[in-house]
Amino acid sequence: MKNAGGTVAKDKAGEQVVSPEERILVYLKEEAQKPVRSDKLVEAVLKKKKERNEIMHALDRLVSEKKVILLKGGYAGLPDKLHFREGIFLSHPDGYGFVATEGMREDLYVPPGSTGGAMHQDKVLSVSIGTDHRGRTEGQIVDIISRARTSVVGILHKLEGGYFLSPRDPRIPHEFLVVGGETGKMKEGDLTVIDILRYPEPGHIPEGKIARSLGDPADPSIDTDLVIATHRLPVSFPDPVEEEAHEMARKVEIVASDRRTDLRHLEIMTIDGDRARDFDDALSVEESPDGTFQVGIHIADVSAYVLPGSALDKEAFRRGTSVYFPDRVIPMFPEVLSNGVLSLNPEEDRLARTVMVRMSASGQVLDSAIFRSVIRSRLRATYSRVHPILEGERTDSPEAKFSSHFRALWDLAKKLREERFRNGSLDFDLPEPEIVLDLRGEPVDIIRSPRYLSHQLVEEFMLLANRIVATELTRRYSLAMYRVHETPSPEKTEALGIFLGALGIALHKRKDGKMKASDLSAVLESTRGTPLEKMVHFSVLRSLKQARYDVHPLGHFGLAMDDYTHFTSPIRRYPDMIVHRLLDLPDGCSPEEGSFYPLEQVALQASERERASVDAERMAVDLKKIRFMGQHIGKKFFGTVSGVTGFGFFVELSDVLVEGLVPLSALNDDYYVYDEKHHLLRGETSRKIYRIGDRVEILVVRVDTERLRIEFALDQGNGSESLEKPQRKRRGKNSRRRRSGKSRKKG
Repeated sequence: MKNAGGTVAKDKAGEQVVSPEERILVYLKEEAQKPVRSDKLVEAVLKKKKERNEIMHALDRLVSEKKVILLKGGYAGLPDKLHFREGIFLSHPDGYGFVATEGMREDLYVPPGSTGGAMHQDKVLSVSIGTDHRGRTEGQIVDIISRARTSVVGILHKLEGGYFLSPRDPRIPHEFLVVGGETGKMKEGDLTVIDILRYPEPGHIPEGKIARSLGDPADPSIDTDLVIATHRLPVSFPDPVEEEAHEMARKVEIVASDRRTDLRHLEIMTIDGDRARDFDDALSVEESPDGTFQVGIHIADVSAYVLPGSALDKEAFRRGTSVYFPDRVIPMFPEVLSNGVLSLNPEEDRLARTVMVRMSASGQVLDSAIFRSVIRSRLRATYSRVHPILEGERTDSPEAKFSSHFRALWDLAKKLREERFRNGSLDFDLPEPEIVLDLRGEPVDIIRSPRYLSHQLVEEFMLLANRIVATELTRRYSLAMYRVHETPSPEKTEALGIFLGALGIALHKRKDGKMKASDLSAVLESTRGTPLEKMVHFSVLRSLKQARYDVHPLGHFGLAMDDYTHFTSPIRRYPDMIVHRLLDLPDGCSPEEGSFYPLEQVALQASERERASVDAERMAVDLKKIRFMGQHIGKKFFGTVSGVTGFGFFVELSDVLVEGLVPLSALNDDYYVYDEKHHLLRGETSRKIYRIGDRVEILVVRVDTERLRIEFALDQGNGSESLEKPQRKRRGKNSRRRRSGKSRKKG
């Protein structure tokens, strides 16, 4: 080694002095053929016995500086010789987890004790160390690149000497010591939010400071607040964003011009849910003398108010989407915009983007145009009031005046729908839950949200507009903003084929090995209306990939479309607004000029925020379901097996849209074996089988508010007695009906 003057340091005997750290690094680099146990490593570089402590301290320093990685079992190795994997850590309540890496088929299994203090959804650096007894690739986390959260929600506990917080999310298996904040007003058992001061690390207790109290966990009015805090969703808008929203609402003129067509003469209507507050799409139809129809699909022109790089734009990018809960909405834009000048309110002039489509009476698209417009909605129609008109019923509702328009649109929508399914589009008409709340937020009913013909009418024209716009984007640009849904993986397809084969259903195999939507559509149709319908439809759905955003037109498998985008909901989805901006660019411009952020970054951010909002919305609905079923412990219900796993099977109740688990431990009449290929449990002695689609009778045993799980047991009664339906609370005048999730419009 060289000393401060640049010369090589030597001892009294004239030999070169090598530091303990360098001796360790040289040995691992030049002599060790694989990771070495730390005690063996110390022995290997030890020259004198009295150096042992010095060598051990040197190894500790190298590990803390990450120049040496200490693996499970105390094995030491060099970073550049180990196989690292960067990804997102997905924690399990039982202490283990997985590192998910984009582009890799298999997640890395991380056993308890090897998580390195990582918390759920942290971005981590991990290393593979072999395979476990189940054949899974096993590894450990060696570094935490970035933390996913800065706060934690949990139950506050007062212990001798202070407060502790037990996280509400079971995937965070660490208790936090509360070391700061206002504790005087806090109560034992309160749901509390803490800001993290020290993260869980080996040898250290995590710490946090109280940020705020949410209140008593038994209070149903705090359910949504709990979800918002758990998912760290932004609620209020920063002052500069609110100020800019009000300024743009005053500043932007709603007038026709050379670049904006005046369509205020048309009979334009919005069709939305009974309690919708913002209306971002509207329809019009006119029959021409030659028997063709001019259908106008009019979308709120959000980009006229939200400029690239503005405070509004940056905040909308950060949020990515509006989030819909049973009792409220967290909008993407401030209310002055989302429920004000952007909303296509009746009898008010509004700026819009119009896709005007000329169609034949048979539903064929003859030509189309996309342009800016000024419109004036004549009617705020609702799905429930338009439906009877489409059924041919007479009605005295305000919509009756426009009956001929609705029926003309429905005739065309039916043709579009028929053509879409002929092309192989998948038809999953799965029921959605509608939560009925009283004024305290207590769930008094969970019903199936009605599926009206008017939903299908609007859906078809939104799909049509999105397809037309996507085709235009593909014509103009090499990359843009698309909604993509890729072909199922070969592994999923093969597993589905085996499952269907066991039911006697053949899944078409093509010579090129590629699956087409029409192949799965044929399977769905072959079982529709049969006892196998639910079982098969669930299995097909679970074999599909998740839809996302991408800059390339990768197609939409589920809709059987080559080009598809999101254009029709710019008030609640950021990618839709980007598409509007891309349509504004003059010929020859780069598509990147249509966004303040790189388009690839927009696609990734929007996909991530969409997944986060879906998780939050699902949690909010599950909390209400848990509360509702908690009122019916010990009651009996009919249900259908909706999923089978190695630890039991799930049952969806017939009377209410609620799913619960019958754990394997509750099946005490036999030993049951899980048949993974055929998705069933089989009794070893009785040969009794439980599979998806089976009808069963269950008892509600318990609810788990932390894991959001409802536990059932099979009813061991005679089986012929009539089941007691839940005694639903009477829905009074002050009850509120809230759908879980967004509008049904697929556009």
